[in-house]
Amino acid sequence: MTIRKAIDLLVSAHYLTRKAGYGTTVNPDRSLLSNFTLIQSFTNEMKEMGLATKTMHASVEKVEANDLLASIFKINPGDMVYHIVRTRGTTVPLIYSDTYLLPVIDIPLDSEEMYGSLYAFLAKHQIYFSYFEEFVSAVQAKQEVKLLLQVDAITPQLKRKRFSYDVTGKLIEYTETFYNAQQYEYRTKIFYKK
Repeated sequence: MTIRKAIDLLVSAHYLTRKAGYGTTVNPDRSLLSNFTLIQSFTNEMKEMGLATKTMHASVEKVEANDLLASIFKINPGDMVYHIVRTRGTTVPLIYSDTYLLPVIDIPLDSEEMYGSLYAFLAKHQIYFSYFEEFVSAVQAKQEVKLLLQVDAITPQLKRKRFSYDVTGKLIEYTETFYNAQQYEYRTKIFYKK
């Protein structure tokens, strides 16, 4: 099972190619990857910039999916999902994230585990993502979010919606993240293939 998951991850990352009747082969040319944008977790992004990150607040609860969440996850209204709310930053709050996860594993509701990297926690429990979709826009966040991020009332916030899919293409995570636009610049790496 673990080997199959590892091979699926390598196929989705374009290290391997799988063809029915021919088996699985190693891709000799990794230039295919240059068509993709590299998306990182907040923890890894901060590490890359040499900044220590910390979670200032975290809460976890199990909630019933409303109509919107049911349509996003393609589940029934009333089905249970995890709801994780976190405020993270360095010495000042930089992001507020509102995450919904399908209950593919049990997450302790005491929230202690959510003070570290969410993706590291999921990987520890053999939950890996194959690809992400992201949508970024400038919005006026709710007043409670602005208070948590310690920003003034008139500054627009950067909002990122992330959809995270497992190796089977199933949506596992939906997150809305608001960034402190006065302190933080959202970064991605884009590789261009001629």
